[in-house]
Amino acid sequence: MSLQPEGIVALHNTQEGRCFILGNGPSLIAQLPLLEKLGKESTFVCNGMVNWDALPFTPSYFVVTDLYKKKILTDFARRAWEGVSRYQIGWEDSYKAPEFEWILKAYDAKQIHPHGFVGLDDYLPAIPTGRTTPLTIAQFAAWIGYRELYFLGIEQTVGYCYNPAATESPQGHSLDYNSNPRYQNSIQRCFTRARHDLEAVGGAIYDCTPQGFLNRTGKGIYRRGSSWRTILEYRSLEEVLA
Repeated sequence: MSLQPEGIVALHNTQEGRCFILGNGPSLIAQLPLLEKLGKESTFVCNGMVNWDALPFTPSYFVVTDLYKKKILTDFARRAWEGVSRYQIGWEDSYKAPEFEWILKAYDAKQIHPHGFVGLDDYLPAIPTGRTTPLTIAQFAAWIGYRELYFLGIEQTVGYCYNPAATESPQGHSLDYNSNPRYQNSIQRCFTRARHDLEAVGGAIYDCTPQGFLNRTGKGIYRRGSSWRTILEYRSLEEVLA
C-alpha cells in the first residue's frame, strides 16, 4: 500500500520521453534567448520561479519543496501560471497548502545518497531529498514517466535568476550555505547516485548549466582516490534544442 496520495499514485507512467528541470540560478538570465523554446517541452520549475517575470514560457509543472509557511505558499500559488499543475513535496506533519497537490517527502536525514533515487519502479515511497530542490523534484518526474532529464540553473551560488543580488532564501535563510564545501559535496553525491540509478534502467541525466558545479564547464568534478570524475555530462541547451 502506497503512502502517497491516490492522485499521485495514479500519475505513474502517464508521461514519457524527456523533460527539463529548472533551478533558480542566475545562469538562466544568460540563457534567456533559448528558454523560449522550452515552451514546446515538458518543464518543471520550482519555488521562487514565480518571482521571475522574464520567464518566456509557461511551465508544465510548478513544484515546491522545503517550503512550509502558509503565507509563502499562498503567495506562490496566487502568482503561479494559470492552468499549470502545482505540487508540494513535504513532510507528513507539515502544513499542506490546499492550492497544491501534496506529495510525501522523507525527512532530510534520508538522502538520495546513499538510499537511492526513487520513482523508477512501481512503488513510490516518501521521496528522499536530493539536497537541492530540482533533484528532489526529479524523482517525481521519473515517477510520472520521464526518463531523460535535463537540468538548468543549478550553480549553488548566491543569487537567483529573479534577483541576482539576493543573499537570502524566500524563507529568510542566508544563502551562504550554498558555497559550503560539505553541503556542495552532499549535493554532488546525490546527483552521482541519481545518475547511476537512472542509467541502470536505461535512463539519462544531463546538466545544461554553463559554469555549473555539476559538470566540467564549472567545478563539476570531485576527487575519488587518484582520479577525477564528472558528476553529470554537460549538454549545451542550444545543442539539445536544435
